Amino acid sequence: MYDADCGPCTRFKRLVDFLDSYQRIGFTSLTEADGEGILNTVPALLRHRSYHLISPAGEVLSGAKAIPTLVGLLPTGSLVSKFITRAPGGLRATGFVYAVLSRLHDTGSCQYKPGQGHAHGSTKELFERPFDFIR
Repeated sequence: MYDADCGPCTRFKRLVDFLDSYQRIGFTSLTEADGEGILNTVPALLRHRSYHLISPAGEVLSGAKAIPTLVGLLPTGSLVSKFITRAPGGLRATGFVYAVLSRLHDTGSCQYKPGQGHAHGSTKELFERPFDFIR
């Protein structure tokens, strides 16, 4: 899931979709996810402030904590994911890069406003892939 009304978020979604040659990651908009209660386990104030990745079991990973798992789902990403989690400072560096890029969303015209936006994608497609990416 992703913020379909955010330019940087949409470009990131396209990049992840392009790199996901195994088609393991599904996408739907945050607006639709909110409407269907998919993110009910995430506090309302945080839902539109970070990335979220939902596992097939319903586990939600958010923000920089989701990046190693997301990378691990991509072809040859397991090596990069292991490096991120095991290298000294790897998680800290990931958190820093995430915070910098996340500011593009927070300072741009794509700031989410509850009750606005459009639903993109379909819920049927949401669970056809093993993991769901939300932003």
